[in-house]
Amino acid sequence: MGMLWVICGAGRGVGKTTLALKLCQILPDSQYAKCGHGTKKNHKPAPFFEDSSELEAFIKDTRDSCEHLVVESNALARMERGDMIIFIDGVEGQTDFREDAALLSEKAHLCLCRGSKAMDWKKRLSGKIDSKALCNKICDALVSQKQHLFGVEPTVRSKIWFESAGEHIFGMGLANLLEQVDLLGTLQAAAKASDMSYRYAWDLIRVAEKHLAHSLIERHAGGIDGGGSILSDHGHQMLEGFKQINEEVATYADSRFQEIFVGVKTDAGHE
Repeated sequence: MGMLWVICGAGRGVGKTTLALKLCQILPDSQYAKCGHGTKKNHKPAPFFEDSSELEAFIKDTRDSCEHLVVESNALARMERGDMIIFIDGVEGQTDFREDAALLSEKAHLCLCRGSKAMDWKKRLSGKIDSKALCNKICDALVSQKQHLFGVEPTVRSKIWFESAGEHIFGMGLANLLEQVDLLGTLQAAAKASDMSYRYAWDLIRVAEKHLAHSLIERHAGGIDGGGSILSDHGHQMLEGFKQINEEVATYADSRFQEIFVGVKTDAGHE
């Protein structure tokens, strides 16, 4: 049975058809299909389906006769129907975002957004694509699509963490963990949501609490609800303080970078 690729997006004009057709050019023995509203335009590639049941029938009939089937369909992505679901993000101020854009992004295996990286795409693809050369070609197509959406000009990135006695005690990893504790109510669930082991999560908190001389979470064992954890007052203060500092540094760094970058471009233009 052929591999089913599903392309979805945050809104119109993000390049779903462009990427789908690029993949069809790259993937061996591939077929293309699209499901959407309205009537098919003459310049659009076939086959085009307005009804999801017709698309389902086409997929069923086609997957046995091709190696790869690339389908544009937000509906299939919502149902998590696809061996590889690719979500294309929109651009703030340009894209009319769908109401379910966040859900589509969550369901996807690969996301083309500002923060996405080719290295992460390759890890995801390696479990589905045996050929390293083919995997690289697919990633090149994804990079090209991302550049088309978000541009190729460099941007500044910053990373903030707190240290004590030369030891890392509070950074983005712990901040994300504490946010999940606040949201989910248990350290075990928060660790799982943060993609870390319970032991590693507990070590992060233990080290920070030792240096800060304050508890970051309050633990409640047993009880009718099985116990849980909540952020202490100090935990809330540290989390909010870290997020505020991180945002302020990022804003300042981006502002200064834009000044420097504009100056470099201006000087280059005078040469």
